[in-house]
Amino acid sequence: MIRKTALSASFLALAACASLAPRTEVTEHELALPADYDNAAGLTEVRTIEADWWAAFGSQNLNALVTEALGANQTLAAGIANVDAARAALKVSNASLLPQANASLSASSDTESGLDDVSSTGRLSASYELDLFGANAASRAASQASLEASQFSQRSLELTVQSDVASTYFNLLATREQLEVARRNLEISERIFEIVEVRYKAGTISGYDVSSQRAQLATARARIPELEAQITSLETSLAILLGQVPQGFAAPEESILALELPVAEPDLPSDLLLRRPDLLQEEANLRAADANVTVARAAFLPGVDLGAALSSVLSGGGDLTGSISASLAQTIFSGGRLEGQLESARARQAGQLASYRSAILNALRDVDVSLTSIEANAQREDQLLVAREASKDALDAAELRYRAGTDDLTSLLSAQQAYFTASDNYVQGRLNRLTAALNLYVALGGGY
Repeated sequence: MIRKTALSASFLALAACASLAPRTEVTEHELALPADYDNAAGLTEVRTIEADWWAAFGSQNLNALVTEALGANQTLAAGIANVDAARAALKVSNASLLPQANASLSASSDTESGLDDVSSTGRLSASYELDLFGANAASRAASQASLEASQFSQRSLELTVQSDVASTYFNLLATREQLEVARRNLEISERIFEIVEVRYKAGTISGYDVSSQRAQLATARARIPELEAQITSLETSLAILLGQVPQGFAAPEESILALELPVAEPDLPSDLLLRRPDLLQEEANLRAADANVTVARAAFLPGVDLGAALSSVLSGGGDLTGSISASLAQTIFSGGRLEGQLESARARQAGQLASYRSAILNALRDVDVSLTSIEANAQREDQLLVAREASKDALDAAELRYRAGTDDLTSLLSAQQAYFTASDNYVQGRLNRLTAALNLYVALGGGY
């Protein structure tokens, strides 16, 4: 029985800085979070997530690759530029809360006196908009939330790059191992073909066996360039992730079977709200949308501007004069523009709330699916290893029987194919286990 914890939509919405009108559109729904994950109890080994979570796979090569990608990946470089743009926008919003000062200097001359009679005037003025209804503060809050959303987006990009590097590297190692399996299978095919030729020359078998084994040999040879092409594709993809030119790039050598198989600790489902950068980004976007509603509502209310100025005629030693002013402005009729802006802001707020809730639900699913995948792939790999060893024994026995003439070629070829398939599946099974562990780290937010 799964216990439920209520997370109110009012908490998700994060109340506006200034409440100018009652809001009911986002306070009537609740999102229930489970107290635990369905498949967390099945874990027999857990490990707390560290900042460099990829180090848990025990590969120095992977550590170096991820470090290089974090420093040179071009997608991350573009994301940093977006963060800088959001930070600059916040500076613009901050300016609206401060007084504005201007200075001017002018000079003029009568056309009859030429340049002999020049008069000059200096003026210094300052103005300040009273933020009586919180519009400027709300605008600043929206910019601050947008900056935070950009920063969390950058964290999401970093996690994506980290996981892409690890996934591409794992797939590369698996394909290399499958290439070795294919080469061993080719060696077996060549050895069997030699046996077939000897028996054919001795007259103990027909040409059918020779043709069958020649076809098997060609099939085994055709598998090798296919895998080599896949390796090239994966290596070039890895080079791009590292910000390198793909031509001439060579990834480090390592056995996929030597990598460790860590399992991350899932913690509580509610921790995802503070761990996953994509959820934090959605929350920040929701705060920005909420602040924009406040800005749109404040547009219906009057604005007050205060001003002060000092001026002097510089050329004649004139006295310093000053003035102060205050103005009140109120929109009487806008043709529905203000109403439309408010409706649009509220619609975007409701849409962002739905997007946030959807992201939470998908995050919960990601973790449970990853936990299930870890357990299922562990059991599958155990059986794939049994199948590989048993098929190897069957192949050895079939080859001995064929050499002795007590069995036909069809049985031997069937045993060879079974061994090749089992060996290839075992490598794929190890890749699936590593990928499941990787997916769990990503689902939990990495080391953020």
